[in-house]
Amino acid sequence: MKKYLLLIVSLTIIVVGAPFATGMMAEKQYHSTIQANPFKPALQLESRHFERGLFSSRATTLIEITDPAVREALADELGRDENGKVGLLIHHHLDHGPLIFGSGQGIAFAIANATHQIEYNGSGQKSGKMDLFQLDTRLHFDGSQSLLINSTEISTKSEKATTTLMPLSASFVTDKSYRTMKGSGDWKGMVSKNNRGEILTLSDTRFELNADKSGEMWLGHIFLTQSSIALNSAKRSLQVDGLKLESRSSEHDERLIDSTTQMSLQQLKATGKLFGPGELSIAINNIPATVLERLNTIQQRAMNVSSSDQAFALQAAGIEALGVLPELLSHGIVINMERLYFNTPDGEIVGRFNLRLPKSNPASLLNIPYLKSIMELDAGFSLPVALIPETTMKRQIQPLLERGYLKMDGETLKSEIRMHAGVVTMNDKVVPLPY
Repeated sequence: MKKYLLLIVSLTIIVVGAPFATGMMAEKQYHSTIQANPFKPALQLESRHFERGLFSSRATTLIEITDPAVREALADELGRDENGKVGLLIHHHLDHGPLIFGSGQGIAFAIANATHQIEYNGSGQKSGKMDLFQLDTRLHFDGSQSLLINSTEISTKSEKATTTLMPLSASFVTDKSYRTMKGSGDWKGMVSKNNRGEILTLSDTRFELNADKSGEMWLGHIFLTQSSIALNSAKRSLQVDGLKLESRSSEHDERLIDSTTQMSLQQLKATGKLFGPGELSIAINNIPATVLERLNTIQQRAMNVSSSDQAFALQAAGIEALGVLPELLSHGIVINMERLYFNTPDGEIVGRFNLRLPKSNPASLLNIPYLKSIMELDAGFSLPVALIPETTMKRQIQPLLERGYLKMDGETLKSEIRMHAGVVTMNDKVVPLPY
């Protein structure tokens, strides 16, 4: 009898005690998420309510848009709350673990599974709940979270434009401290038509993300493919097919960042002509992360002023940004465009560009003669003459041809550009510099 009583007590602890314990963990992790705020500085998170129950809890979060330009653009659509804040209210329903169930995620041993309901404060018939998105978050015992996003087809219509957003499916995983993120997704695209008869169409987008956070920046690997982008109107049409974009960034000694971006497209149709394929590969190494963070702070400060003062604030921000330029270049920055290739009906555009600056004292880079003496440049290009407007050819290109800085090879314009020890040459002809 005692054995059965012990078993009943144990089962009672598991059935009642485990959800109670995981409810406490879920509440703690919810508030940790609000405090960490992986979306700052663009968005501000504010906890409006949390009510913990035995088997489930409810919470409400305000996601406030802090960027002034975006806030003003969406104020009419999203509305403002009683405090004048523009954003979305997210109502969370958390089912406590340790065994949880989630739509599209199966069964798992975890703290809780949260489903989310979006609400906005738009005026009149625009206010209410958004049932267009399925958002499911799973809270794991190690502190990590996984998010599943699905949306149906969404259509909006106004006096200026009609837009249809196709279905979206995506998933993300973050660690406990929101310092790492992995994600992938598929979006079937969108169609937007304005009152001028212009139609923008995006088709089949696929993306992958694997990133780590350094300070306020995300570094890692981003891969995106876009099946097609088309812009059509009564006067013109433009279509890009097979666009691919891949970016990799990493951090090494002294918080220096190396970044490589590769882009390619299969073809481009414009003005009745077919262009492509084309590709571009560019790498920038030894970028100080601290300088990029300062530039971001300068930009945010300029954007967070009133609209009447923003023009002056942006000018002041530009002057302040120039002040960090020597430090940006002082760590031995390297810019290398390994390949530029683009096929046109008139011939191929080919180019390369490699610029190197050795590690230097930032104050030394304000000395123009010294900067010239340490800069190393190796570049070259060729392009069809048919692409150059006739007036440009006569006024700007022809004088350079006469001096030997440029040369003609059949119907192709070419040049080799180098800089070493303060001397610049184009096609081995010395180019006089103003300083």
